[in-house]
Amino acid sequence: MGKGEDTASHTDIDRLALDTLPVNVAVLDEHGVIVATNRTWEVFGQENGLSMTTLGSSYLDVCDAADEPTADETAKGIRGIIAGERTEFSLEYPCHSPTEQRWFLLSAARTKTGDKPYVVVAHLNITNRKEREFQVERYQTIIQNAPLVLFVFDKDGTVILSEGRGLDALGISDGEIVGESMFDRHDELSDIGSDFTRALSGERVHSTREYEGLVFETAYQPVMDEFESIERVVGVAIDVTKREQHEQVLAALSDLTRVLLETETTEEVCEIAVDGAKDVLDLPETSIALYDENEQTLRIRAGELRDGAIADLLDIESHDGLAWLSFIENEPKSEDGVAVLPLGNHGVFVTKTEDESAFDVAELCSAAVESALGRADRERTLREHEATLRRQNAALERLNELNEGIRRIDRALVEARSRDEIEQAVCTRLASGGPYRFAWVGENDPGTKTVVPRKSAGIGRGFLDAVTVSPDDVAATDPTGIAVRTGRAQVVQDVLRDPPSEPWRREALKRGYRSACALPLRYEDAVYGVLTVYSDRQGTFDELERAVLDDVSQTVAYAINAVESKKALVGGEVVELRFDVVDSSIVFVAIERETGGHVEFMGVVSEPDGTLKTFFTVRDATVEDVKAVAAHSLEITDIQHVSDRNSAALFSAALTDSSFIGTLLDHGAVPETFVVDDLPAQVVVRLPANADIRTFVEVLQRRFPDIELRSRRQCEGGLTTGDFDVALTETLTDRQRETLETAYYSGFFDSPRKSTGEEVGRSLGISQPTFQHHLRAAERKLLSRLLESGV
Repeated sequence: MGKGEDTASHTDIDRLALDTLPVNVAVLDEHGVIVATNRTWEVFGQENGLSMTTLGSSYLDVCDAADEPTADETAKGIRGIIAGERTEFSLEYPCHSPTEQRWFLLSAARTKTGDKPYVVVAHLNITNRKEREFQVERYQTIIQNAPLVLFVFDKDGTVILSEGRGLDALGISDGEIVGESMFDRHDELSDIGSDFTRALSGERVHSTREYEGLVFETAYQPVMDEFESIERVVGVAIDVTKREQHEQVLAALSDLTRVLLETETTEEVCEIAVDGAKDVLDLPETSIALYDENEQTLRIRAGELRDGAIADLLDIESHDGLAWLSFIENEPKSEDGVAVLPLGNHGVFVTKTEDESAFDVAELCSAAVESALGRADRERTLREHEATLRRQNAALERLNELNEGIRRIDRALVEARSRDEIEQAVCTRLASGGPYRFAWVGENDPGTKTVVPRKSAGIGRGFLDAVTVSPDDVAATDPTGIAVRTGRAQVVQDVLRDPPSEPWRREALKRGYRSACALPLRYEDAVYGVLTVYSDRQGTFDELERAVLDDVSQTVAYAINAVESKKALVGGEVVELRFDVVDSSIVFVAIERETGGHVEFMGVVSEPDGTLKTFFTVRDATVEDVKAVAAHSLEITDIQHVSDRNSAALFSAALTDSSFIGTLLDHGAVPETFVVDDLPAQVVVRLPANADIRTFVEVLQRRFPDIELRSRRQCEGGLTTGDFDVALTETLTDRQRETLETAYYSGFFDSPRKSTGEEVGRSLGISQPTFQHHLRAAERKLLSRLLESGV
């Protein structure tokens, strides 16, 4: 082989070696242009996005175009080599791809071929080395900053490595105990010695032990030699003292929370929370302030602020302090070591905290207190709801009892035929059940100026004989007298509330009466006496009880009025009363005053819907003037002109219940005549002989002040109502009776007729044929009843 062949062979070998090296190599000329590369360089370029060779391109131009500090530094170093200012240059730089992080070492060196200088640039991938360095750095950082202790001891237990910041808490420096025996150093700590022994036997050990007042969590990892024998043990211990303390506090807080959530009242929640914070959570200066809705401020409910400076800072009861600000913003506040934590809409939790850990515990405690206060509120609401339900159920049961009592009273009133029977029935029914012990009905006697008993029932034992009720004595407190004097119901819920100096109180207490209710028996303007009921219980007459008794009193008054009003004026005697009337609220008087016409009452009928309709004639006044007066009257709701006969106009008018004629009928009086030729008008009414004339006159004069009783006389009643009225009701329909009465009062049967069938029909709102049909049917039934009964 010749020399040329040897040279070629060496060149190929060098080239082959260069291509197989895991280093990217390029040769630059004196201008920085790439003139040669190895295969690794080209492959790297293709793998990183280059589609063509880099030969002929300027390495320096690429560096200059790159906007990175390492590229500038590289270009500067290579230019220095080309200029002969330096012979070599190196630089470590990152070159990360989208999928991985990479680091390279750039090395550049000057070389020559003949007289021509070149620069050889090599890029070596040092990613593995950099990652190991980073791991070492992280390890060093952990060792230097975390509360760790890294230690190694050999198979005999001799310490060969001891370092880490965790040693500072033990007062030991790095390496201080190297060479000492682990067993000798911890010979009095059997638990730790047991951990050493187990680790030296080849067992991986993980334990938590207390040492020198601190708590360490330690891991022991045995390291075996090639013969599977223990060579050494590597250990790592971390100081978990604070964690253990925190866990203990959390456990105590958990127990405290459980106790709080079992507490039912707000006061107990506050007291238990403050005591628990002091005793088990190491928060000795703790207090709770709750919002007072009445005062609209915060009030301390548990604990105290012993430090005056803290109290000034918080200013609990004002709207300017830290506590109020925390409450209204619902945000924790902290200043000068004092933490104020909101308790929702309940108030604030205030405590003094030394560090962040104590603040965290305080936050957890306040959250538990807020939950407990919410539960206490819900429990209170539930208790109130249950109490309300019990009261409502009791009220419902009592209402059922009262309703049953009212039904019994109503049945008794229906069966009663006289006022005495009505009064006795209501007293008996009231005193026969429930909390009522005694009931009586009395009537005011103007002669003696006392309330005279009429009927009573229950346990009286001479009560009515022992007391005298004087309505005119304004200083007396007897509810019966006050009810008569004022006309309003009176209630005494507790007879013992005031000193029982008055006779009625003493006598009531002797008989076990603890409360009383007196109610006037009033129907419209008529007062028929007073009903008084006594109970053996305090506070019996609540709103429901009073409402029911008020209904009873009205029903009794109505029943008495009905009995008085419906006494037939047949056979026997009646009382005839004659009045002078000048009251302009009465429509007949108003017509005379405003038109000068002469008015005469003809009669009154009741329509099927209960409306009263009166018939009257007016002379010497126009129909329009009469209707104008009626339109402004409170007694008339509708008026119709029926007919004109003999210079008199006949009218029909619908009356209100409060009208003069209606009032007479409501109180059992029958209007006989009402003539208004000149004022005063003359009115004659009839009442049953046994009617309460005085009460009737008083009612009439209260309603119509300008009326005066002129005379009173007894007379024979004659045939007016009674059995014949019952016969009419049973025989005729409502429409037939209304038609018959309207025709009669309209003068249809007079001779000559004062109203035609067409006029009467028009006043009834029906046609003349329909009027004639109803009238003939009524006449046929009436005659049949009269003839067949032999009347």
